[in-house]
Amino acid sequence: MHWYVMRTLGRFCETGVKQKLQDCGIRYYQAMKVVVKTLKGKKFISKEPVIPNLLFVYGSKESIMPHTVVGSNFQFVYNRCSGKQADCLIVPIKAMEDFIRVAESNENSQIFMPEEIQLVKGQRIRMIGGALDGVEGYFVKRKGSRRKILVVVLDGLFGISAEVEPDMVELIN
Repeated sequence: MHWYVMRTLGRFCETGVKQKLQDCGIRYYQAMKVVVKTLKGKKFISKEPVIPNLLFVYGSKESIMPHTVVGSNFQFVYNRCSGKQADCLIVPIKAMEDFIRVAESNENSQIFMPEEIQLVKGQRIRMIGGALDGVEGYFVKRKGSRRKILVVVLDGLFGISAEVEPDMVELIN
């Protein structure tokens, strides 16, 4: 069982794909953000995917494969750098669990694309206590900010951040 990176083909098919996965009992995750929109002069709050058309699906390749048949709007994302044609992009279980916990724990969490993450100076840390107990990531200080930030990175895809209390941090060597 792995966390596979999957994509939907088309702007409005995410809902149908998610419903199909839910009906089949397949676990999935899509990072969402709260957005304030205005429609006909009235403001309302809605949730939108942070990265449209991208889903993380947990299961065996064999259990997911029937949902990716030809003509389907759902397919695996492949690792083009590996040189292997059938090398699906897989996120390690621990990294995905940490990513989900950070994303769900904080309304102010931010998603960073690979080019925005510069962790050369970042110290590897583990959170102790609180909602993020056991989450591992990098300790970062953003320019112009006094707040301390934990960044959990999904290798090559993106990272997510959350503000942390320095007294709840354990350094990892």
